[in-house]
Amino acid sequence: MRAILPFLVVLLVVAFFTRVDSFFYLLYTLCGIYILGRIWAKRSLSAVLLHRQHDAHIFLGETVPVQVEVRNQGWLPVLWLRVQDTVPANLGSGSHFRQVISLLPRERRHLSYTLAGKRRGYYPIGPLVTLGGDLLGSVAYENHHEGDDYLIVYPKIVALSNLGFPSYSPFGTLPSRERLFEDPTRIQGVRDYQPGDSLRRMDWKTSARVGSLQVRRYEPAIALETALFLNLNGADYPQAHRADSTELGIVVAASIAAYLVEKRQAVGLVTNGRDPWTRLGDPRPPELSLPLHKGRAHLMQLLDLLACIEVAAGEEAVPFPDLLSRKSLGLPYGSTVVVITAREIEGLMELLLTLRRRGLLVVLVLTCPERGFELTAQRAAQVGIQAFRVWSERDLDIWR
Repeated sequence: MRAILPFLVVLLVVAFFTRVDSFFYLLYTLCGIYILGRIWAKRSLSAVLLHRQHDAHIFLGETVPVQVEVRNQGWLPVLWLRVQDTVPANLGSGSHFRQVISLLPRERRHLSYTLAGKRRGYYPIGPLVTLGGDLLGSVAYENHHEGDDYLIVYPKIVALSNLGFPSYSPFGTLPSRERLFEDPTRIQGVRDYQPGDSLRRMDWKTSARVGSLQVRRYEPAIALETALFLNLNGADYPQAHRADSTELGIVVAASIAAYLVEKRQAVGLVTNGRDPWTRLGDPRPPELSLPLHKGRAHLMQLLDLLACIEVAAGEEAVPFPDLLSRKSLGLPYGSTVVVITAREIEGLMELLLTLRRRGLLVVLVLTCPERGFELTAQRAAQVGIQAFRVWSERDLDIWR
């Protein structure tokens, strides 16, 4: 636009002083093209619609194809159109998406690019930006196509085979060596009747067949109801290990939750981290939790929370001992409490002992590589608490 206007002014001056008809014809033609081009470009671009389509959830390290549909709803062709999407750096695949196309009336074009989940998190995508103009390039119109679009990258899940967590909750689906917790739905066989056996255990059909009283034998089983308490208070983590230790704690929580759901066990999550997805601009300290529940749908909710959560700092974070004390009050007797934190903080061991006395099974997982773990493990063992050191993903081999 800046280039053609001075040219038209110069051409007008030349035509006025020289009185040459060809200059006037050229001036009229260029002015007509300039005015018509502006009207054409503005109307044709206003009829362009864009729609982005992709999976909203992926796991860390995966890629997802993105389809962008560009549709011209008008009767005027779009001479040129540059389409560009706004993508966070942690989702980039090495190059930004930008293409220049042209559209006929009522034409649809499908463009594609790829997003890569390089880091766990919740990422808003967009807006889609279009830039178009006339054939001479004298004018350009830019439009921002806003949309409530996002991509959630789940944390890494390490496949576990045997946690070995203790439990006092009977009538579950996991085999147990404790004969006290027999599951009446899991018949293991029959045996001869002994004085004192309940009549409800009698197997009358088998007794009639063998000619002597027979009693059903049930397979012992437990329910491993587990509440995960994840400490994401940045003040409890040393600065040098904060990023790695908190991410490792999230991996541990996600891996344990996936294992328990696969075994059809109830699992819950409580954390004092900051969730920018649901609490953006909320000045109150967050308390993010999911109750004990089973099923894959519940696991997806839990992974959504673990994907979006961030480390809280300063006044944003609820003190972890306070959170653990309050949120553990409603847990059923015999439930397992898995405490995931950086290191033993002041008052934590005394609080874990209180939970133990209330009939809860406690497992302590420390993710910060610092000295003193052996002493913490000895103190925990004295009160019946299992302590694990998970300073890297290799340390998760203890549960594989």
